[in-house]
Amino acid sequence: MSQMNGGEKTPTEKVAQYIELRNLKRAAEAKYKEFCRVHYDEPMQELEGELLNYLNSIGADSISSKMGTVYKILHTSVTTADGSDFRQYVIDQEAWDVADWRPNKTMINELVAKGEPIPPGVNRSAFWKVGVMKGKS
Repeated sequence: MSQMNGGEKTPTEKVAQYIELRNLKRAAEAKYKEFCRVHYDEPMQELEGELLNYLNSIGADSISSKMGTVYKILHTSVTTADGSDFRQYVIDQEAWDVADWRPNKTMINELVAKGEPIPPGVNRSAFWKVGVMKGKS
């Protein structure tokens, strides 16, 4: 490795080191994720299923023991199946309370690029970072 300033790495060497560290980090994260899935997530999900079955079998919503309390929780998920249909429903019914409104990032950035002001009540921030891509080897 060539060094400049008596020990300082060149930008090329720093990029290579960054890519190596990023790859090692990704590999470690993948291994850790798999480790957690096998050793924690799956056994916990199995226990949750067994406990839920037990609660259902005795017709209870919760039980307490010396070790702790287990209770049933209803989780719901609401997603958009067809955005156009949903928007039309909201507009036609004037059902504004069934929708969450937020600024469209792309459109706000286009306003800024055109030199136009952003709408009132919207915050926008921008900052520079570096990106590093692996070169062709």
